[in-house]
Amino acid sequence: MTHYLFFDVDGTLIPFGKDLPADTLQAVRQAREKGSRLFLATGRSPAELDPRLAAISFDGGVYSGGARAFAEGKDIYASYFSRQDLDFFIEESQRHGWRILLQCDSQSYYAGDFCDLLFSYFYRYIGKPVSIVNLTKLDSLFSVENVTKLILLTPEGDMERAHEIFDARFDVLNNTVGVPSSLMSEVCQKNVNKGRAMLEVLRYYNAGRESSIAFGDGANDYEIIQMAGLGIAMGNADETLKQLASYVTADCDDDGIGKALRHFGVI
Repeated sequence: MTHYLFFDVDGTLIPFGKDLPADTLQAVRQAREKGSRLFLATGRSPAELDPRLAAISFDGGVYSGGARAFAEGKDIYASYFSRQDLDFFIEESQRHGWRILLQCDSQSYYAGDFCDLLFSYFYRYIGKPVSIVNLTKLDSLFSVENVTKLILLTPEGDMERAHEIFDARFDVLNNTVGVPSSLMSEVCQKNVNKGRAMLEVLRYYNAGRESSIAFGDGANDYEIIQMAGLGIAMGNADETLKQLASYVTADCDDDGIGKALRHFGVI
């Protein structure tokens, strides 16, 4: 049986604040050599990918928390925020002094001091910046279209208030890059997630769910871990994900991916 392997990036393939581990790279390459198909399953957009991932030959991926999916260079799934939802999000965020980023396929857009604040969080809580590319500053965000995911920063630590305003309309998730949840969240469209997008990839290949293996560590991985034939939580994953997973492996910087692939006979 061909295995369809789906990998989260931050905290799964690449440890926070560190390089892509050599043992992870070797294990993933061995899986490809043995016939597995490789896919990203990330909250990042296609334009925000860490350049270090170029060392791995992927067959496609799930991006923007599940709003986009590609296979063999083909665009196979897309879901975008409505104009009404975007305007509501921007207006409420501005009203409360929150900073936001709008993620699109080729660029991500922000206004004001969003990037300065975000990277200050990276230095404070991770020790070095997380690599994010193709960020564009605009005077106004109301004209941005085809938005796939949102990032919300609440510098006063009032994320609970943001949940009160946004939860009924959006899926507001704990961020997966190591910043305290009181300061940063990922905001997705309702019921748009990595798991649903993974099913679109499997459908493209006429592959059954039982052939899929997903690796993750954070809140935006819950659905894909539950829906994959085999859901594997990294040792550094949050406790909720570990409870949902079929198997818990070692940390991402302790050959966690390689150990799991060997345990299940993929390599």
